[in-house]
Amino acid sequence: MNLRAYRPSPRRSVPSRTQCRWNLKRTASLLFGIIPLVSLLLIFNHIILREQTALASNSATKTPTPVPLDVGITQAMTVTAETPPTPNKAERQIVGGKPAVPGAWPWMVSVQTFTTPDYVYFCGGALVAPNWVLTAAHCVINSMPNQIITTIGIHRLGSNQGQLLEVDRIVVHPLYGYDFTHDFAHDIALLHLSQPADADPVAPLTAATLELAAPGTVATVIGWGALSEEGREGWLSYDLHQVQVPIVSQEECNTSMGRMVSENMLCAGYSEGGKDACHGDSGGPLVVPDGNGGWLLTGIVSFGIGCARPAFYGVYTRVSQYNDWLLQHISEMETVYLPIAMQSEAVATPQPATMPQPTATPQPTAMPQPTATPQPTAMPDGVIRRAQVPILMYHYVSEPPPEADIYRVDLSVSPRRFASHLQAMAAAGYTTISMYDLLAHLTQGAPLPPKPVVLTFDDGYRDNYENAFPLLQELGMIATFFVVTDFIDSENPAYLTWEMARAMQAAGMRIESHGRDHTSLQNRKDDYLIWQALGSAETIEFEIGVRPRIITYPFGRYDENTIRIFKSAGFWAGVTVRAGATHMTDDLFQLKRVRVRGTTTAADLLRLLELDW
Repeated sequence: MNLRAYRPSPRRSVPSRTQCRWNLKRTASLLFGIIPLVSLLLIFNHIILREQTALASNSATKTPTPVPLDVGITQAMTVTAETPPTPNKAERQIVGGKPAVPGAWPWMVSVQTFTTPDYVYFCGGALVAPNWVLTAAHCVINSMPNQIITTIGIHRLGSNQGQLLEVDRIVVHPLYGYDFTHDFAHDIALLHLSQPADADPVAPLTAATLELAAPGTVATVIGWGALSEEGREGWLSYDLHQVQVPIVSQEECNTSMGRMVSENMLCAGYSEGGKDACHGDSGGPLVVPDGNGGWLLTGIVSFGIGCARPAFYGVYTRVSQYNDWLLQHISEMETVYLPIAMQSEAVATPQPATMPQPTATPQPTAMPQPTATPQPTAMPDGVIRRAQVPILMYHYVSEPPPEADIYRVDLSVSPRRFASHLQAMAAAGYTTISMYDLLAHLTQGAPLPPKPVVLTFDDGYRDNYENAFPLLQELGMIATFFVVTDFIDSENPAYLTWEMARAMQAAGMRIESHGRDHTSLQNRKDDYLIWQALGSAETIEFEIGVRPRIITYPFGRYDENTIRIFKSAGFWAGVTVRAGATHMTDDLFQLKRVRVRGTTTAADLLRLLELDW
């Protein structure tokens, strides 16, 4: 399955620092050791940045390496304003479509990474108010406004066409990533522009105009995405393209895509395949005629299984379900540009405005490790690589207790079901590799097996040792276990003991850091982050004998300062709760994962592994 972005890029009190496993001598040596390491990293980053800039300037006319519909900013396609590349017109089209007429879609938006001197395209969007662009949440989750720039009304990427505007605010739907029924639910986000765009916005579909997008209606999807599923190894379209696809009924959508779809999504396409959105089209618009010569924004490109495959449809965020949420964030001054119906109507399914606080942290799926783990390296060789390797995120491997809440139930995979997952992966030819195998590939080009997969387990529950570990050993598979060191130190019976962790490490598993006490690492001061990073790393190294190099962020909460401190503390990568399976050398601290739920069957898991996202 692929997300269709094309991208480069209960609170506890803080324990006393005397609980750290350091003496004065070791503390001093560690702190003094950070200073030269930070300097070395800054120098190294400067060298890499200079090399990347040189590469970009030397390859403006070469084929860019596309990235799938994805979450986060990933280096995908660099285009310079001075010398736009000349595409191969025979290959340059959205799957099964045709080139758009220049100027036909003035509200179409190119969402790019803001770099100097170039811009890197990764997603599409649509202008829905003078200061607002609507796009997919997976395109911009965990991004900062100063990392993104938009171009409104552009036809050819890299040209001087269109209006270039900065983004000063990102609003991601509060339930994106927190819907435990559908992995891709609420894939919608708003970008606030620093100044009004000159173009007229496109009007979103409302409850009053639903009949204009009834099943069977021929809609148009627009974007700069790849011309085919294999395009992830080839080219994006430099010129804007479009393709017509019929909207299908919700029943047909459910039959094709299964439990991955909800009433907040819609499907479009042909059962025989051949026409679809593809890699690089994420966040782009699906529109229908409004009956008066204009268009209504009906969907946002979200995800699909491959591109234009028979029996599978493209899946879009259903815009009409989010009218109230849109108006909540678009000021009254700007709503005059929206349909009158949209200004007054309630959506069919109102969405909450506040982020729910789960009692148990939803964590990304765990990554399998290879039987022979090569020594990883923290120093990339300067080559930017991209790899599609699913990192599965598990939590509990046990039946939830009768009084379990929704989060405990969702995070619990029964031992029998977990065994079926492992057996299905083995039968389908997947090979479990370690996080370090993935890092060695991304940083040094080390080879990977044909169908690699990483298994990861968050929090370090005792049932990981009692139920998951024996099954992994039985099938000769490996996994990574992210542990909370203070929980083990306190001998909490719900979590691993250090003796268990040592046995797992000795058997080929890897024990990595999930922090000291499972608190958010976002918006924290440096000394607190150093305490979390070095405290957890020192404890694991003391108990296991191997220093951890990978952090998974508790609750998925982190920021740029979190990454900076963990890098300086000797960590090599970070794992998020962002959905996806495509990773880049220049984004090692924002690796994506595939969440495994208690309801995920073996067939569901194989379908998730097949996604290109």
